[in-house]
Amino acid sequence: MIKYSTLENVSNEVLFETNLKTMSERLKKEVNLESFCEMLREQDYDPTISVGAFDTDTGECVSLVLNSILKDKEKTAYDIITCTIPEYRRRGIARTIFENVKVLLRERGIEIYTTKTKRDNVIAQSMYRSLGFEITDEVVTTLKTL
Repeated sequence: MIKYSTLENVSNEVLFETNLKTMSERLKKEVNLESFCEMLREQDYDPTISVGAFDTDTGECVSLVLNSILKDKEKTAYDIITCTIPEYRRRGIARTIFENVKVLLRERGIEIYTTKTKRDNVIAQSMYRSLGFEITDEVVTTLKTL
């Protein structure tokens, strides 16, 4: 069974470990907790509008969406990281997280939700499109009016 919640009480270490479990071996060698935490600070990570999925049997965080509100665009939220560990993929967990996130963003008066994906990340693009996002520019920014 999966439980969903915002991430105010979840440590950066847990977020990092969850993200690490989704990376290729090559990428794992390029990241560390310190650089991950620095990236969250630089991106203005906001745990009150970020949601994780937790396996109720193990307590493990199995999927998450980390968000921020863009400083220069107060009505715009940014999806910093979305990830689901491989053995929990294709179960609708990310979709449920995004539904929870959309409620939180609407409550905060956010009108636009944006993220960036790489051109070759067709799996992520497909997921975002299925959630109603649109591919909009050269760097593959996805936008959704809430």
